[in-house]
Amino acid sequence: MIEKFIHSYVSKLTKEDIIRFASDNQITLSSQEVDIIYREIKENWQSFLYNPEVAFARVKTEVSPSTYEHIIYFYRLYSTKLSPFVNFH
Repeated sequence: MIEKFIHSYVSKLTKEDIIRFASDNQITLSSQEVDIIYREIKENWQSFLYNPEVAFARVKTEVSPSTYEHIIYFYRLYSTKLSPFVNFH
């Protein structure tokens, strides 16, 4: 059930949403990083849910170390909140 909600959210996600989220959290992203994060979320959101190591390895080489650390931080924050609903591996 939660996958349907996540899929619905991801399908409506825009690059502007990513920029706004970053700005709201005092994170500066390059336009290339916005593109990378957007692509990864849109194309590989299930990988972040069920096989995050693969997704992180792919992203780590494409974004700055600071951006990568922010991605890890927010993944941990939100995966904790979703863990009662999603069986993370």
